[in-house]
Amino acid sequence: MFVLGINGSPRRKGNSHYLMSLFIKEMRARGYDDIQVLNAAKLTINPCIGCGNCETKGVCIFEDDFTNIFLPAMIKADIIVISSPVYFYAFPAALKALIDRIQVLWSRKYRLKMDEFKDRKRKGVLLASGATHGKDLFDGLKLTARYFFDAADIKYETQLCYRGMDEKGEMRNHPGVHEDISSLVRRL
Repeated sequence: MFVLGINGSPRRKGNSHYLMSLFIKEMRARGYDDIQVLNAAKLTINPCIGCGNCETKGVCIFEDDFTNIFLPAMIKADIIVISSPVYFYAFPAALKALIDRIQVLWSRKYRLKMDEFKDRKRKGVLLASGATHGKDLFDGLKLTARYFFDAADIKYETQLCYRGMDEKGEMRNHPGVHEDISSLVRRL
């Protein structure tokens, strides 16, 4: 079973990075060693330009880290975990660029009727942290993650979202985060 982690934060060793590291540590403790974590901010990703090539040919016109690194890992993955902060009620720009480019898998699935994930039970998880305590703080991330996972034929299993986490490293002191992650991995 291959686990793909997608770290969406441009901030090194911040709260999202910590959530991802806990998740990966727990997966390894349960015997999962085929794991890759990609940092969206370190990848060179062209933004989707809506050219329609993927809708007619099933491939993207761009040759970049999305097509050479991210997409092959995404296709191989059985469990996909996104870890991200909230930027204006949405994902940070680098992660959003990856999400937008998943249009290629959406096109293969819905336009071209390809069934490249037949008989595979792929699962997706969202880990998120946000600075404020707003009631709707994670709504944009949850909705976007749901459609991102659907495009790639991944069942959106669940999410763990933490409010009031603004300062770098603050997540380390959250009283329930370790048990939350452990429980989540057990359910997967």
